[in-house]
Amino acid sequence: MLPENAFEVTISDVSITNVGFAIFLKPTSDSSARVVPIFIGPLETYSISSALDGVTPPRPNTHDLMIQMIRELEARILHVVINDIIGNVFYARIVIQSEDGIVELDARPSDSVALAIRSKCPIYMNEKVYKEAAVTIGDEGKAEAAEESLVEEEESVAEPVSELDRLKALLQRAVEAENFEEAARLRDQIRNLSSEN
Repeated sequence: MLPENAFEVTISDVSITNVGFAIFLKPTSDSSARVVPIFIGPLETYSISSALDGVTPPRPNTHDLMIQMIRELEARILHVVINDIIGNVFYARIVIQSEDGIVELDARPSDSVALAIRSKCPIYMNEKVYKEAAVTIGDEGKAEAAEESLVEEEESVAEPVSELDRLKALLQRAVEAENFEEAARLRDQIRNLSSEN
């Protein structure tokens, strides 16, 4: 069920960044500029965007099929909860009610959000996730701090096996620091190095 320290969130944006697609979630009761970005795949992005735009595909996609199955089983989604973050991996739960009772399913946040939009149920987020992952969009001070942090981390990276491993480690740190320009530069270096081998 719903944890005590969870609150409702809404989709602030779905867009492409320098390092891939992301959904941005913000508290519904807060006018703050702080959002939680969750990076997702292109198929999930399309599924979420098309549901938000009210576009119905000619044949059901995976999320449409799941909603249809839940309805045929005479069940309904009560809500979804983005309930944890470990490292930079987000976790979610889908809470379904049927004749037999309530069932909670472990799920990816992208699938949970796609189903929540289609079933018009609320999306909740654990306070811990918000505190750990929320960022202020357009905050120049944060970008500078992230760059400084990245430089410090670059200097402290243990000697990897190869240049490619070193660049991958730096890319991971850039993404975690939300320094997307640096991440894009590193991604291009990795591509160039990989194509040479």
